Amino acid sequence: MENQNIYVVASYTHTLPGKLIQARATLKFYNRYKGDQYSHVSLSRDDKLNNMMSFARKEIKNPFHSGLIKEDIRKGLFAINPFENQIAIMQMQVEKEEYRKIAQIMEKYYSQKEIYGFNFLGLLNMLLCGRGVEVPNHFFCSQWVATVLKESGIDLFPNKKAYNVRPFDFYEALLSQIIYEGSVGEYLQEYLKEDTKKVKVMRK
Repeated sequence: MENQNIYVVASYTHTLPGKLIQARATLKFYNRYKGDQYSHVSLSRDDKLNNMMSFARKEIKNPFHSGLIKEDIRKGLFAINPFENQIAIMQMQVEKEEYRKIAQIMEKYYSQKEIYGFNFLGLLNMLLCGRGVEVPNHFFCSQWVATVLKESGIDLFPNKKAYNVRPFDFYEALLSQIIYEGSVGEYLQEYLKEDTKKVKVMRK
């Protein structure tokens, strides 16, 4: 059966939640994890990251107005200092039917995005205790990506509930499948051969 690729994208942008997550990782003197500098994770159906979604803020300056959004590394939060924002792109080869299911599930969630909220309680508990909390119809980024993959038949973390999955869990699980790790700007410039002058650079 013909295979296709999907992409899990771990990222760090200079937002308050991102800084808190990175600070928590930096202050740990033991039990560090590979990739724990990343504070966000998204799911894309192509390597140009044109069909990328996650649970994140809907407005750049308002972290409390968050939910399921379509993301673009050429604008928004990713474009705040694109040569400083870091990403790790992990390629997963899946069967054609699995790819179809992933696309279908992503679009199903997006078509009903108004009924889903951001799991702030789970994220806060993750920051404080290292464990998430399940809230019906609410997700944070890594929880949603893990849920979509599991619903499509791909369970990367069979011993974890989706609300306990963290961005660096994907990094560890897919470490050998990283096709790029570096800045957003360099990915656009070197890998996609795009003119970074066209990136809508934003300032906080």
